[in-house]
Amino acid sequence: MRFALPVILAITLLISLERARAAETARDLAADCQVFGRSKIGAGRHIRIPQTKEALSCWGFMEAMQALSVLVDESGRRIIGSCPSERTTTLDLVDAFLKYARSHQDQLEGNAAAAAINAFQDAFPCSQASAPLEWRPIRKD
Repeated sequence: MRFALPVILAITLLISLERARAAETARDLAADCQVFGRSKIGAGRHIRIPQTKEALSCWGFMEAMQALSVLVDESGRRIIGSCPSERTTTLDLVDAFLKYARSHQDQLEGNAAAAAINAFQDAFPCSQASAPLEWRPIRKD
């Protein structure tokens, strides 16, 4: 039962991503995030998000990924294998994804979430002790 909340949160976030015109490929997400990056106003924790489909899609996607990035398995390891600090902002995640997209152009035809996870693992690596060793489903107690 103690794992019910993370599972419910993950399912809710995935449904929200689907409804919010989630990017079909990592290339689509990168394009949306580039539009966001060019049109945002402010910096750090004080950002004004433009009310465009692309900017909102990028921001919503990254907020959902940020929520997923803190989920842990029963051993306390982050389930997506990245360990952003508590001070990491959604804008930091957008920047990390765009940096990854620029350096991995040949890998952007695949799933946007998988590319975001790869980007976060590169930008926010976990210590060896907390990095997940393998993917396994959350047990039902």
